[in-house]
Amino acid sequence: MRIRYIDAKRLRMLLIAGSKWLVMHEEVLNELNVYPVPDGDTGSNMSMTISAVEKELTRVNEKSSMNEVSEAVEEAVLMGARGNSGTILSQIITGFLKGIGDKDRLYAADVVTALESAKEVAYQAVNQPVEGTILTVIRKVADSAREYVKTSDDLVGLLENIKDTAQEAVEQTPEELPKLKEAGVVDAGAKGLFYILEGFYMLITQADLVEEIEPTEVKNADFSSTIANIDHDPDSITFQYCTEFIIGNSSFDTDKFKEEILELGDSAVFAQSSKKFKVHVHTNNPGQALELALKNGDLEKVKIENMKLQHENLYVKPKEEDGAKIFVNDKITLSEKGHIIVADTENLKNEFLKNGADVVILGGQSKNPSVQDILNALNKLDKKIIYIYPNNKNIISTAKLACEKSEKNAVVMETRTMLEGNFYIKDKNEEIEKLMEEEKRNISIEITKAVRDTKVDALEIKQGNYIALVNGKIKYAENDLKTLVSSVLDQNITKDTMTITVTEGSEKDEQCKKLIEGKSKKLYKTFIDGNQENYYYYIYLENKNPNMPEVAILTDSTSDLVPEEVMNLPVSIVPLKVEFQGNLYKDIFEISRSQVWEEILKTNTGLKTSQPAPQDFLKAYKRLFEKGYKKIISIHISSKLSGTSQSAQVAKNLLEEKENVEILDSLTTTSALGHLVTEAAKKSLKRESFQSIINWVENTRSKARFLIALNDLKFLEKGGRIGKATSYIGSALHLKPIIGVRNGEVIPEKKVIGEMGVLNYIRKTIKQETENQSVYLYVVWAGVSKNLDVADKIAKEYEKNSKVTVVNIKLVGPVIGSHVGSGFGIITYPKLS
Repeated sequence: MRIRYIDAKRLRMLLIAGSKWLVMHEEVLNELNVYPVPDGDTGSNMSMTISAVEKELTRVNEKSSMNEVSEAVEEAVLMGARGNSGTILSQIITGFLKGIGDKDRLYAADVVTALESAKEVAYQAVNQPVEGTILTVIRKVADSAREYVKTSDDLVGLLENIKDTAQEAVEQTPEELPKLKEAGVVDAGAKGLFYILEGFYMLITQADLVEEIEPTEVKNADFSSTIANIDHDPDSITFQYCTEFIIGNSSFDTDKFKEEILELGDSAVFAQSSKKFKVHVHTNNPGQALELALKNGDLEKVKIENMKLQHENLYVKPKEEDGAKIFVNDKITLSEKGHIIVADTENLKNEFLKNGADVVILGGQSKNPSVQDILNALNKLDKKIIYIYPNNKNIISTAKLACEKSEKNAVVMETRTMLEGNFYIKDKNEEIEKLMEEEKRNISIEITKAVRDTKVDALEIKQGNYIALVNGKIKYAENDLKTLVSSVLDQNITKDTMTITVTEGSEKDEQCKKLIEGKSKKLYKTFIDGNQENYYYYIYLENKNPNMPEVAILTDSTSDLVPEEVMNLPVSIVPLKVEFQGNLYKDIFEISRSQVWEEILKTNTGLKTSQPAPQDFLKAYKRLFEKGYKKIISIHISSKLSGTSQSAQVAKNLLEEKENVEILDSLTTTSALGHLVTEAAKKSLKRESFQSIINWVENTRSKARFLIALNDLKFLEKGGRIGKATSYIGSALHLKPIIGVRNGEVIPEKKVIGEMGVLNYIRKTIKQETENQSVYLYVVWAGVSKNLDVADKIAKEYEKNSKVTVVNIKLVGPVIGSHVGSGFGIITYPKLS
């Protein structure tokens, strides 16, 4: 057969054939895992990626133009890309389509040009290209095809050359990538591309065979989603028990077995690999179903649920829904930052939502979310910046593709394990750069069972061995789970380890749990029932910085400090709460200062605020001790202005380490409090003692000079601090009240006429303060932007004064702002105190 060109219709047929041929070999690819872990998913990722193309092409009219086919395929393959292998495959296909250009027909030389474009785009998509992979195959195919067309323009011959070259390249991958040779496998992604190219050739030479290919079994990757689409309505339940199990064998009469199972119930779903057979069925006789299964092999992961009791907690995926399950946190915040995280179980999804994730994508091993799934999650949030935590190395590239496609400002944090992502989420109020630095010291451990014999570096592994991956690499193998866990913890818990988080899998081992508790008795511990399959434990060890200071400083958000200011200081902030449009939000972290001030100015009234709850302080104290601090100095807004210090005291009394916590009343607020906090933190970094820092704060707190000039008297009137008559007269005479804070109380300082009167009084005050000493100067403003202009003017006037160090210009927070309204002012502290 001689074919001279490929047009739109033929390209469509070739891609569908390649898709069918790859999907048919999905399980073969899944079993080509370099590591002997039971979660090989290259075949599933590539199958789902190419299937998205096939699905879209079935909707494309057979008379569509080449451009229309290309546009449909490019969109489908990008949105459907899953995992590293699927993402690179999407780039190969995208590059090929790019190489077509505006041609309506592809002759042999045009196909070669498209293949070379595919090679270039694929290599550009990978930061550090590795040979012995799918990249090698597309490179060798493109190079060989270029040589072929120098002597022939026969397309059938070219397709055969492409197929044969791909096969040879796949066989050579172990020689180019040592870990493949050590594991005794070829590269799964490379093999997947070969199957697609072989499918192209099969269409030309054995079209009838390709046409007849239909999915005779539900693939493992689709098993869960197929079950999710089964009707679990309690009113329609005929067979009460949802029964699932895996038979550790697939070489039996599966057709006969299916018939026997179907006699026992309905809603049956079957998935088969070369070594295992997975079953889901609704039945009133689960025991009988298990007895039938036992005749054919040993059983794994048996699960029986009474649907009439369970239905209230069952998430049912709507039949029209196509893609991963996406969960949005009920607690809506107005923070400028958003957090999207991938969870591999329902239990971990709940844990992440509890810890403050905005959106959770239910995915993970063998059920990686697609680019479209991640885009759907991104579209749930309207934030200034969104952080994505993939929690799996195979999802990172997919997430990056989604970010490129999205108009949102999104950043992919390259988290590779579930608990690595959890580390970021539970400390999400910290600056991301600080967390990234801390995360480098931590250790993530995953414990599972080897599914085949292999050798990794010098480690001999036998099928059935318990193995431990440390930061993604297999480091331990033992015949016994307890022996393995013991070795892992003994060798990875050090004098700097402070915290251990343990996520238990679906197969529980109480003795092993007791062993972990014993090995970590000196650590802060968290146990999570993750209920993950295949992995007995996820373990996360948090290690302190060996050079960290002993003393941490805790303050509240009335200090007007923000996380980026104190990122390099041992400072943590507990937020007060602000009532905004009927909801309570955590100051700084869940709502921005600009949003609060907008509302204050719009309504011309202060917002309701509330102090942190004791539980907020308890959580903050515990987290600081978990991070390795030995002492905490807790410095807060004046107790005459707020009950925050009292709340902190209640929390302190609940701590085992209460003797190591000192609570200090700052007798002030806003930047005056911020000064005490940052200077105390600097003393901690200098390794000054706990008591000497306390003494310094107590000696310095009363030395601040605090002045704020208000734009008008309305807020003081509403707060009952002046009468209506006084307010009216003051406004008529253009009087500007200046208030101060002394001995922890807000006091009237002076009334002056107009802005110039305020500036002259500020100049006079600074002159008095600098007669015998140098001072730190904080310039503060509140409300309208005009006040910022005045504050900037004050700062510039003193920036060259040798006795004045201008520290910053700061927007006053909502607590003081809600009581005093718009204004500007200064705070000074003597440099020597």
